[in-house]
Formats: sequence, structure tokens, C-alpha cells
Amino acid sequence: MGFDLASVYGSSLLLHALAQGEYLLFYQPQFHLSTGEIHSVEALIRWQHPTRGLILPESFIPLAEEEGSIVEIGKWIIDTACRQNCLWQDHGLQPLRISVNVCTKQLQQDDFVYDIANILEKYHLQPQYLELELTENINLHQHKKIIQSIHALKKIGVKIALDDFGTGYSNISYLKIIPVDRIKIDKSYIEHVHTNKEDAAIVKALITLARTLNIQILAEGVESKKQLQLLMSQGCHEGQGYYFSEPLSEHEIEKFLFNRVKT
Repeated sequence: MGFDLASVYGSSLLLHALAQGEYLLFYQPQFHLSTGEIHSVEALIRWQHPTRGLILPESFIPLAEEEGSIVEIGKWIIDTACRQNCLWQDHGLQPLRISVNVCTKQLQQDDFVYDIANILEKYHLQPQYLELELTENINLHQHKKIIQSIHALKKIGVKIALDDFGTGYSNISYLKIIPVDRIKIDKSYIEHVHTNKEDAAIVKALITLARTLNIQILAEGVESKKQLQLLMSQGCHEGQGYYFSEPLSEHEIEKFLFNRVKT
């Protein structure tokens, strides 16, 4: 939505929206490229504003991170995603991994790992079905507390992913200091992977790196069959993007998942 939310709203209104139940989660499925099976979904927040309609996260999440309300909003996202994952299993669907983005402020909280463990226990969700995505703007080299939290999360069985992989100078070095289960190639490399030799070479190198380190790799932003074919030819394991499915509402994703089971 084309307006500067930061100049209009403050953190108090973002928390008010949380209290009023105005946030929603949409879900984008992630696929095994070789089989076409859905193995996980990414939970993506939206704000159903009473007058401005559906607001995408890039219009308010940066403000939430800056002012600190992301701690409470992020806790709600993880709680809601885990609850939804359990509901799908209760409704007869096969267990899926659900992926949630987390930021520096969340990981710096003393009770973050404790909160995650409590949420998993509350919904009786096995920890391997929750994945936390670390974004590029998390600087692990300056935050020992974050590294400790990530290792503690891994110890209880939560999966760890590096999002937007390849966009920054530092995230390759992260593979040496944290236990990463999956890396997600940034969509900026996928967009022209079938037409740009440099992008194709970078993607191939990242895939080779992941396979050498026995790390799962997912391509973000897959939007065409040509992109899919090239990624498969280079040995990419997994994909996500509008070629497969746009982000879906709670009711749409459940219908989508059940239809996939029937077919």
C-alpha cells in the first residue's frame, strides 16, 4: 500500500491493532521440486486495517522492529502459526513444517527460547515442524546473545533457516557459527536465472555449497516453468513462489492442502 505508515502511525497503534485482532496470517506453500509435494508453508503477516484495508508487512513491520512492538507481534505470529499447524494435523493433514521470520529484537529477548518452548508445549507441536527464518539484517557477529539463542532453539529441535541468502556479505560466514538446516536463495537471483548467466552461476554455486554442507536449499520467487526447469537441472531441492501458489488465507490454504491430498 502506497503510504508512509511510519509518518502516520506509531508503535502504540501497532499494538492496539494486535489487541483488536486486526492481524492475519497468510500462508505460502513450499514444494519439493522433484515430486511436487508440499513439505512446508511460510507464515506471512497481514494487517486488516479497519479503514485502509489489507496492509502488507513491508508497510508496518520495519516500524515494529524499530520501535520494539515486533516482540509482541512476533510472539503472536509464532503462536498463531503453531496453533494453525496443529489444527491442520487435527483435521487429518500430514504434518508440515511451518516457517516464520524472526528479527534481531526477538532473538535478543531473554525469554525468547522459553516462549518458543512454551508455545510448542501448549499446542503439542513437535519442534521439527517449526522453522525460524533469520533475515539478512541480523548481524550475528555483533550479538553473542543471538548466537546462544539460536543454538538453544536448535537444541530443543526447532529448525533454523537463513532467508534472502546471497544478498549480503556476511551470511555465508553464518554457516560456520550457527546450525543451519536450510538456506533460501533470494528471489533477486531467481528472477533472471534462466536468462542471466551471472545469476545462473551464482545460483549454481549456492546450490553446490548447500549440497556440500548437507543443507537443504530453497529457491524463493519462482514464477515460471523455465525458472523451475533450470533450478531442477542444477539440483535445487525446493521452491516457493507464484508459479506454485500465491500466499493464501487461512481458509484458502486449508482447502488448497486438502485438494492436493485428493489429487
